[in-house]
Amino acid sequence: MIEKIPFLNTLVKNYLKNKYEKFPELLSIEITNACNSKCIMCPREKMTRKIQLMPFDVFEKIINDCAGTPLKKINFFWFGDSFCNVKFIDYLKYARPRLPGVKFYVSTNAGLMDKDKSDLILENDLLDVINFDIDGIKKETHEKIRVGVGFDKVMKNVSYFLKRKAELGKKKPQTRVTIIKMSDTASEIDEFKKFWTGRVDKIDVNDFNTWLGTQKDENVGNTLQKSVGGSFKYPCKHPWEELVIGADGRAGLCCLDYDLTAPLGDVMKKTLRQIWNGSEINDYRKKMIELKYNEINCCSRCNAYIYQDNSRWAKLWK
Repeated sequence: MIEKIPFLNTLVKNYLKNKYEKFPELLSIEITNACNSKCIMCPREKMTRKIQLMPFDVFEKIINDCAGTPLKKINFFWFGDSFCNVKFIDYLKYARPRLPGVKFYVSTNAGLMDKDKSDLILENDLLDVINFDIDGIKKETHEKIRVGVGFDKVMKNVSYFLKRKAELGKKKPQTRVTIIKMSDTASEIDEFKKFWTGRVDKIDVNDFNTWLGTQKDENVGNTLQKSVGGSFKYPCKHPWEELVIGADGRAGLCCLDYDLTAPLGDVMKKTLRQIWNGSEINDYRKKMIELKYNEINCCSRCNAYIYQDNSRWAKLWK
């Protein structure tokens, strides 16, 4: 109803803009941009950034900058699998006592999540949510999509984590599995959901993201039509919601900008608040409000509107 009343619509939009521009609600920290998989839907072969681990002093600076802010959630991953950083648990141990009210989230292909790491995460209450990316219920499907990550090993690692969590009587972390709905997996979605129901806390089925138009669109049905024929008719919510930080300490405009073509500043030279309120990100926000996506290289071919079209934010601007 608010969207249909101009005065209230403007009031709510301005309120939300001012609220979101104070500090990001979500921070995505690239513990490493290395990955143990070469997934068929991932543009890793196009990335020109140096493969590296995030230096610990950079991580410390980021976490310390978050103290006393309205930050709600941290993704301890971005363009890589965080378990490729052998000191990942140490990063979590540093952050947990310093940001007790922030939700900690990790998403992983589970190929490197061995028993020792599972035990440390569970016994030290280091995460609020852990998501396992498993594309397919059949071995051949999963290994075709997540190349280099064996299905049997993934299932063994996830099964141990779930079993150990139950043995310890832990309520956290919430456990999730995610499958991308695309040409190769569409026929297995129902079986996938049936298998994981009762084993994990939540099952997510995600539509296919083309990674800024770099990947062939593998969406199916109505979603494919929407993805191919649609566009952003409103400002994308990302620059008002999430700040991503690469392994080298550079902050970026969007989690889909895998090559950091739209850098916003260096966390070792500016505070997170300065970056979030800086001229670089505000210029991008202005262009998005004016629907000048063609002037933002990383946004010009993006299909992320398929996830946002039905959100309250989108409806306020349409």
